[in-house]
This record gives sequence, C-alpha cells and structure tokens, in this order.
Amino acid sequence: MSGAAHESRTFELPASIWTTMFGSYAVFFGALFVATGRGVAAIFALLISIAYTVMYFGTAAVLNRVSAREREILPQAHATGGIDTQTGWMDDAAVHAQILTVPILLAVFACAFAFIRALV
Repeated sequence: MSGAAHESRTFELPASIWTTMFGSYAVFFGALFVATGRGVAAIFALLISIAYTVMYFGTAAVLNRVSAREREILPQAHATGGIDTQTGWMDDAAVHAQILTVPILLAVFACAFAFIRALV
C-alpha cells in the first residue's frame, strides 16, 4: 500500500460566516447578561456557558491546525464561492442559511428576553 489517504476537508468557511457567528454569540451572551446578570449565581452560570462556548470553538480551531500543512486547500471553494459538503455542492447563500440560522435566532431570543425583562 502506497500510503493512507488523509481527510482534506477543513473549516474553509468565509470570514463573513465566522464574523456573523461570533457576533451572534456575543450578542446572545451580552443580552443574557443584561437580562439576568443581577445575581452572583446567574453571572457564574453565564461565565460557565461562555467558557464552554470558547472551549467548543477553541477545540475545533486546534484540531483544524493539526497537520494543516499536509492538507491541500481546495481551490474550487475559493474560486466558485461555495462549499463541497457530504451531500453535494452548496452555494454561499445555502451555506450562510444553514450555518447561521441557529446563532442568529439565539441572539434574537436573548434580545427579546432582555427586552421583556426591561419592560417588567
């Protein structure tokens, strides 16, 4: 056998997705802090949640860098705008919609929660 084939997929998402995702999580945690950050227990729970979020994305970032030099960057993703997924090619609009729906809705939820809390 000449050599094992390596997985060549990476997190080759456009910077706009990462910016929007991290911004959405920042809004989410900020709004939750505004709505519930009045007690030590609530602040502690928020800090634990923020730590888990940082660990989740940090672990993915570290694992993405493992043997990064050995992986080839897919030129097609940069040239045509889109991502090759397990189920086929997706254009940028579909990628944005599938990846950013949950983070954006979490941010909207937390803002609505903070707004309701401010009214009560």
